Amino acid sequence: MKVHAVVIGTFGNQRYIFSSNKRRENVGASYLITRVEDAWLDEALMEVVGSADRHRSIEGHPVEVVTANAGGVTALVRDREVGRRLVTAITLRALREASGLDVCGVVGDPVEWADAGGLAEGIGRTRELLSRVAMTRPGPQLRFAGVPVAARCGSSGLPAQKPVVLAEGANPEPRSAPSMAKLDAFEDALGRLAVKMGLAATEKDKAVRAGLREAVDHLAERADWVAVVHADGNGLGKVFQNFTRIIGSEATARSYVDSLRGLSTGVDDCAVKAVRITLDKLKRTIRQDGKPAFPLVEKRNDQSAKEQLPLLPLVLGGDDLTVVCDGAMALSFAERYLRAFADCAKADPRVGDLLREAGQPELGACAGVAIVKRHYPFHSAAELAEGLTKEAKSVKKQLGPNRCALSFHALYESAFANLARLRTETTLPDGTRLTAQPYVVGEAGEDPGGWSRHRHWDDLCARVQELTRTNEEGEQVLAAGQAHDLRAGLFLGKDVADARFSMLTMRMGNQPAAKTLGDGDSSLFWSHDGEHRTGLLDAMDAVGFLPTDARIADDEEARA
Repeated sequence: MKVHAVVIGTFGNQRYIFSSNKRRENVGASYLITRVEDAWLDEALMEVVGSADRHRSIEGHPVEVVTANAGGVTALVRDREVGRRLVTAITLRALREASGLDVCGVVGDPVEWADAGGLAEGIGRTRELLSRVAMTRPGPQLRFAGVPVAARCGSSGLPAQKPVVLAEGANPEPRSAPSMAKLDAFEDALGRLAVKMGLAATEKDKAVRAGLREAVDHLAERADWVAVVHADGNGLGKVFQNFTRIIGSEATARSYVDSLRGLSTGVDDCAVKAVRITLDKLKRTIRQDGKPAFPLVEKRNDQSAKEQLPLLPLVLGGDDLTVVCDGAMALSFAERYLRAFADCAKADPRVGDLLREAGQPELGACAGVAIVKRHYPFHSAAELAEGLTKEAKSVKKQLGPNRCALSFHALYESAFANLARLRTETTLPDGTRLTAQPYVVGEAGEDPGGWSRHRHWDDLCARVQELTRTNEEGEQVLAAGQAHDLRAGLFLGKDVADARFSMLTMRMGNQPAAKTLGDGDSSLFWSHDGEHRTGLLDAMDAVGFLPTDARIADDEEARA
C-alpha cells in the first residue's frame, strides 16, 4: 500500500497576532490560528470523507491524522485527490473566516506503507515542499490592495472594510477585514482560553469568560508595564528529525505513526499542564504580610466576573508558548513555567520514558521575557522576546538540552528593541559584560567549566533581595541615590565600579552585600573564559518585577 503525506501549516503567526496593539485583536488572532488544527480540520474531514475521527487507521480509512497542533496538521491519505480536497477545505475556511492569516498546504509523493524510515523520509520531503511552496506564494498583505478613496484601518493600517463602534458612546472607527475577523473571534477565544488555562470545564462559563475579558481590558488600558513571555522546548526539532533512530531501526510504519503522535500530544499536554500548575502557584503566592504577591484583576465592567490573574496565553501549542501578562508577574511566571514544563515532560511516559529509553537527554526549555510600557508596539516586544529566548538557548551548548534558562529585558526607552544593540550597549570597550544573562533555572547539572557560576536564577533573586533589603526602621539599606551611583559606575569600567562598591559596603557596615552582589569577595565582577561579567545591572532591572519576599501558601492560607 502506498500513502501520501499531507502537511498544512500557518506562517507568520507572531506577525499575525502582534501586528496590532489592540489586546482583543491579539486574543482573537491567536484563536483563529488554532482553528486550523481544531474545528476547521474536523469539519474538513467530515466534508471530504464523512467522518471527523482523526485517528482511524490509514489501513482501513482514507485519512489518518498524525499530528495536529500549533496551527499545523500532518496527515496521511491513500488517494492524492483526498489530500488536495482536505487542503482546499481548510485553506478556504481561512480565507473566508480569518482574513490575513497565511495558511498553506501540500500533498507529497506516494511512499510505501511499510517501514518507519521510508514513511519518515516521505513526511520530511513533504514538509520541505511546504516551505518552498509557501515562500513562492504572494503574502496575505497583497490581498488588500488600497485605493485612494479608502480609509485606513486604525489598527492594522490596511484598507478599511467598514466603520465599527468599539465602545458605547464612542465614534465609529475604520477597521480592515483582518481586524474585523480577529474582533469577531474574540468572544469564542475567551471560551477556549478558559478551558486551556484550567479555569472552567466548558467554554460556556460566563463568569470565567467575563473575568478573562476584564483581564484583557486591564492589559489594554490600565497596566503600567506589560510583558511578552516566549518559551520554547530545547532540541525538540532534532528529536523529531531523528525520530526513526530514537524508536529503533526495526520500527514499522504503524509504530512510527503511533509513537510520533504520542510524543506530539504528550508535549502538548505537558505545556498545558505546566501553564495550569504555574497559574495555581502564582495565585497562591503571598508576601510576608500575607497579602497576595500578584493581585487579581480589579473588576470594572462586570461585577459578576470571576477574578483572574492579568495573564493571557496567546500561543499554546506543542512546546511553544507565548504569553501576554502584567509586567509585575512576568519573571515569576516564566521561571515557574520552565520548572513545571521540565517536570511534566520528565514524568510523562509519552515524552520522558520515550527519550530515556532511547538514551536521549530529557526535555528542557528556555524562555525570553520582554517587559515594555503598555503602548509600546507589541510586534517589537514579541520580536525582542523571541530574541531573548534564542539567547537563553545558549544553555544547550554549555549544559545540555535537558537544562532550562531564562533571559529578560525591561525596556525603558521607546526606540526599536533590537537585542544585539541592547547587549552592545552593556558591553564595555574592553569586552567586560554588564549582564550575566541567561540565567539557569532549576538544576545546573554537570558544569566542569563553571559557566553557570553566579548565573543561576537563585543568584539573581539573592541580588534583588539585597538591593531591596530594609533595616529595622523599614528604610532601604541601599538608598536610591547610592544604587544610581553604583549603576553609573558600571559603565565607567570595572575598576571604577569596584571602587564605588567597596566604599559603599564599608558605609553599610560591611553587610553581606559583597558576597551577594559580587563574586563573593570584593568585586562586582567574575571571570569566565577570560571575560568579565557582573549580575548587578540585571538585578537592578529586575527590581520591581520580581517579588523576593514571597512564598507559595497552602490552600487554606490562599483562601484566607
